[in-house]
Amino acid sequence: MSWTRPYEDPMRLFTGTLAVLGTLLFAFVAFQAAAHWQQVRLAAVLAFAGFATVWCTFAWRFHRTALVVSRSGVRVRWLWRTRTIVWEQVRGFHSGPDWLVQERLWLQLCDGTKVRTPVRRRRAGVNRLRDGGTVLASERYEELLADLASWKAGVRR
Repeated sequence: MSWTRPYEDPMRLFTGTLAVLGTLLFAFVAFQAAAHWQQVRLAAVLAFAGFATVWCTFAWRFHRTALVVSRSGVRVRWLWRTRTIVWEQVRGFHSGPDWLVQERLWLQLCDGTKVRTPVRRRRAGVNRLRDGGTVLASERYEELLADLASWKAGVRR
C-alpha cells in the first residue's frame, strides 16, 4: 500500500537534510569517541548517545509530520503519534480554529470525533512567503479539501 501526500511539501528537503546531517554529525563524533575510548569517560559517552538518540528521533519524526492518504484510508502523522483511519470511518473534512492557529484542517469521523491534522491555512497578509511544510496558501488549501473529498469518494465507489 502506497501512502502519498495530497499536497506539495517543499520543506521536506530542509527537514530531511536536517535529519541526515544530524545523524552524520553524531556518527562522526561517536566514531571519534570510540577511537579514543581510553580518554573518554563512560558517562560522557552515554550522555552523548542519549542526546544523539533523542535528536535523531525528533528530526526523523519532524520530517515525517504530514497528512497522507492511500486507497485504504488517511494517516495523520504528528511528532509524537501517527494515527491511521480507514475511509469508512471518515465522515468528511472541514476547517476550524485550533488553539495554535486560526484555521486548521480537521477530519470529522462518523462517531463524531474530530481529528486534528498538521495541515493549516496561511492567510494572505504581511507574510508573503511561499507554501512550506504543512502550511498552505488559501487557494491550495481549498484545492486540498476538494482533493480529499475526491479521495474519499473514489474509495466508496
